[in-house]
Amino acid sequence: MVSLDELALGISELVESYAEDVIKEMEKVLDETADKVLAYIQSKAPKSGQAYGFAESIVAIPEGEGINKRIAIYSSTKGRLTHLLEFGFTHRGGKFVGPRPFMRPAFDAFAPDMIEKIKSIIERGGSA
Repeated sequence: MVSLDELALGISELVESYAEDVIKEMEKVLDETADKVLAYIQSKAPKSGQAYGFAESIVAIPEGEGINKRIAIYSSTKGRLTHLLEFGFTHRGGKFVGPRPFMRPAFDAFAPDMIEKIKSIIERGGSA
């Protein structure tokens, strides 16, 4: 016969193990997605030698850990240009420079798959 305390301890250990597995797999999926997004952005952003080139300055910086982990992707040196290139802008002289989106398309391309993988990880308890 199993005591109520032993049962509670067993359930607690199973839940803890489930949570650890889920968090590890979620971090792995997040890292993989960030790598894909970073590579996409670096391939589509203006390169050095082109007008407003800064693809080489795009970086991915992980912040936090576990369920609080996030990865910030941004231009480390030319962040003030990003929105202008992404959405377009008008020069002081009136000439319009059209948008050259590269950040949003990366998010749109990879985020849905990441979300589905995370859902699957949570449902299966740690395996995508």
